[in-house]
Amino acid sequence: MNARAWLAAGLAAAMLAGAGFLHRDMDELARSYPTEFRSYYVPPSAYLKIASLGQRNLAADLVFIWAVQYFDRYGGDVRDDYLFHTFDVITDLDPEFYEAYVFGSLFLSLDKRWDLLYRLEDKGIAANPKNWLIPWDAGTYAFFQAKDYDKAQHYLSIANGRNGKIPVIQRLLANVFKYKRDYRESLSYWLAIRDQYAHDDSSLGSFMQMAAERNIFDLTIRLDLEALQGAVERYKSREGTLPFTLETLVTAGLLPALPQDPTGKPYLYDRKTGEVTCQSPFKFKGRFGQW
Repeated sequence: MNARAWLAAGLAAAMLAGAGFLHRDMDELARSYPTEFRSYYVPPSAYLKIASLGQRNLAADLVFIWAVQYFDRYGGDVRDDYLFHTFDVITDLDPEFYEAYVFGSLFLSLDKRWDLLYRLEDKGIAANPKNWLIPWDAGTYAFFQAKDYDKAQHYLSIANGRNGKIPVIQRLLANVFKYKRDYRESLSYWLAIRDQYAHDDSSLGSFMQMAAERNIFDLTIRLDLEALQGAVERYKSREGTLPFTLETLVTAGLLPALPQDPTGKPYLYDRKTGEVTCQSPFKFKGRFGQW
């Protein structure tokens, strides 16, 4: 037997030995699941990488098809951990399998398992450094369902950094800062959006200009009211009484000048209560006009 044959035999023996150890570990892990779920068990990716004989993408496709068909057969405590395990295996076999991250996150979102969803999406973001859809997907779950605006900012900022030309990312990022009550940062985003689409006469350009103008209008009022109300409170704290007029705040050095609302009207002041209000109606109705 020549050297090449001995080498091939040695490699085959090593693979068989490795498969044996992996099979033992697989059996131990399988027994940790409730009896009624063992028939649906997905082996670890390390085992499947060897068992697939180099056809990792094919193995990932097969497990993915299986997962889409059978994911709803699990219940109780095992459901979401098992789902994560399944899609973790798929994306170990094929890290660029974009649909696996999307579908896995969709299934995990049904039970609001944001911890596992973020783990899966983080894995996809790290494995696909040019893909903006995976962080966008994570950001939308964080914003619309989990209402975790810090997470939403994190993921949408990654998506925007990877593809800053997508209007929907810019809009959602601007809204993230609005819901975080970081009105100044939100305003800066909307100002940039307005400038970007200032000369775009397409239907998208017109929509973006309209959305930007309305948000700029409301955010400007919000920031002005915060500045005026804060100055009133500082005056009261310093002087022990409310200012007689808003002009008093300028005289006292608490404001450089009195702002006017976006329509050019002065803000109203109630000297009995110290409340500052805007006489121009907000352009947005509903939740965003809650102030």
